[in-house]
Amino acid sequence: MLRVDHVMGLHRLYWLPPGLDARSGVYVRYPADELYAILTLESVRSGCTVVGENLGTVPPEVNPTLARHGVLGMYVLQFELRPEGRPLPPKPNSVASLNTHDTPTFAGFWAGRDIADRVDLGLLDEAGAAAEQEYRGRIRAATIDFLRGAGLFPPGESGPEAVLRGLLRFLSRSEAPMVLVNLEDLWLEDRPQNVPGTSWERPNWRRKARYAFEEFSRSTQVGQILGELNRDRGAV
Repeated sequence: MLRVDHVMGLHRLYWLPPGLDARSGVYVRYPADELYAILTLESVRSGCTVVGENLGTVPPEVNPTLARHGVLGMYVLQFELRPEGRPLPPKPNSVASLNTHDTPTFAGFWAGRDIADRVDLGLLDEAGAAAEQEYRGRIRAATIDFLRGAGLFPPGESGPEAVLRGLLRFLSRSEAPMVLVNLEDLWLEDRPQNVPGTSWERPNWRRKARYAFEEFSRSTQVGQILGELNRDRGAV
């Protein structure tokens, strides 16, 4: 399986002349039909499924084009959780996950650690952080209500691990052809490997995992969660 980052780049990219700011750029359109033809031809020749990262601001023609060419899209549950209503389930033409390499880990998101990090980086002031924390609290409450109502975790349980298992169960029972799991989520790591928009401010991609492979591969907790996921996937 091959993931094409920012798949909308097959359609257009925003170009900036050297030395000018973002207001002075223009969209340059690319020969999308020809690029998709090459992509799909090579995927068939190599027997490789293709996933297009279609998150964020996506031109309206992107998703229909992905569907027409049999390219899967992405569903990230962290972006679907809201203070009201239940999240929409993943569609059959998407790869589902809780998060991505550009977002907080599950535990970091659940605790609001990313909000404090944005304050530390000067991206949020205290008032903005308070509003974000209040909104995140409403998301937590709505998520727990949703999981309880859907029977996705036992009554009385609402800790981070129970929520993680419930959300993974929600994804695993969906029609998504594949569910991706961040291994660090399985032991509730709250520090991200990558903080977008930073370089020297954060040592991106250089933090070692808390456990060596030999350790977490024998972890009872990791094994149980992956076992549950595997059983649910087998029932799809």
